[in-house]
Amino acid sequence: MRLTIAIPEAQLVQAPAALRLIRMAQASDMEADDQGPVYVACFEDFPQAVDVITHLIWESADPNGIHITIDGRPVVSPVKFYNTLLCYQESLGVADPAVYCTQQAARVGDGGECPDRACLSHCQFMCSRCVGVSREPGAPAMSPQLQRIARQAEVDWCPNLRIAQSDV
Repeated sequence: MRLTIAIPEAQLVQAPAALRLIRMAQASDMEADDQGPVYVACFEDFPQAVDVITHLIWESADPNGIHITIDGRPVVSPVKFYNTLLCYQESLGVADPAVYCTQQAARVGDGGECPDRACLSHCQFMCSRCVGVSREPGAPAMSPQLQRIARQAEVDWCPNLRIAQSDV
């Protein structure tokens, strides 16, 4: 997967460590847009470069001021994306990432945020009841609904995300 992060030069003045991290990308460049100079980092090996990417977003002065794309698709919420990155990064340190994801999703349910114990997402950033998955007759199949929700939650890229291709 290809991930690009564009950070306005004005933002880098407040976050000089970010420039060093931009240069750690497989490719980096400085471009200009109508807002002025922008530094662009391209990671062809996303999500394998999760450590550098997470650190780069953290070092940027304002995550909402950066522009991120995954395979050309704009990330609408850099903050949601960053939270997902952190979760994925944590999952790399456990023996079974699927169990980790299920445990994180269960914590959301235990906290009272997700009242649906039959939630099919197994991702803390998604919840079949809370985010509007319809099980009504005539509703689209569950898989496309969950895939749409995964994109809205900025988790559709996550290698740990498993959405069954059935009608459940």
